[in-house]
Amino acid sequence: MTTRRIPPLAKRSRDTIRFLEENPLLSLRNNIDRLFDNFFRGFDVSPFAATPPMFNPSMDVADSGKEITVTIELPGMNEKDIDVSVTQNSLTVRGEKRDETEEKGSSYHRMERVYGSFTRTIPLPVEVEVDGARANYKKGVLSITIPKTEKALKEAKKIPVKVSGK
Repeated sequence: MTTRRIPPLAKRSRDTIRFLEENPLLSLRNNIDRLFDNFFRGFDVSPFAATPPMFNPSMDVADSGKEITVTIELPGMNEKDIDVSVTQNSLTVRGEKRDETEEKGSSYHRMERVYGSFTRTIPLPVEVEVDGARANYKKGVLSITIPKTEKALKEAKKIPVKVSGK
């Protein structure tokens, strides 16, 4: 079997275009591609997705000057499924979300299970007191407070902002 290199559309000759239009295997492939595209249009899924999307919780980081506060939304999770660790350089939050929903009716029984694990690691921009870190979980929101070291507090310098003339 000989192989033909197909040039880009702008450089294709009439013979090449005719070959593409008349080739039954290419025509079949185009029709199958079109069939799959039309079938999955309107659904919010990809026909060949290998894995479901991962659970990736929202995270807010704030610096109050004396401490760093991290807030993470973890709705529907139990505190025993959450692991928080802090080092001088980073904060890592790991967890696994498990949710089972069961619904029974007179003519049906529906059960769904959703599992997802996550790991979020953020670098800490200053030295922190690892032993003073605290974590609190309430109503699906995890709040982590990490105090800065005395050295980090002393190194902070306020820079005055000047207005330049027009």
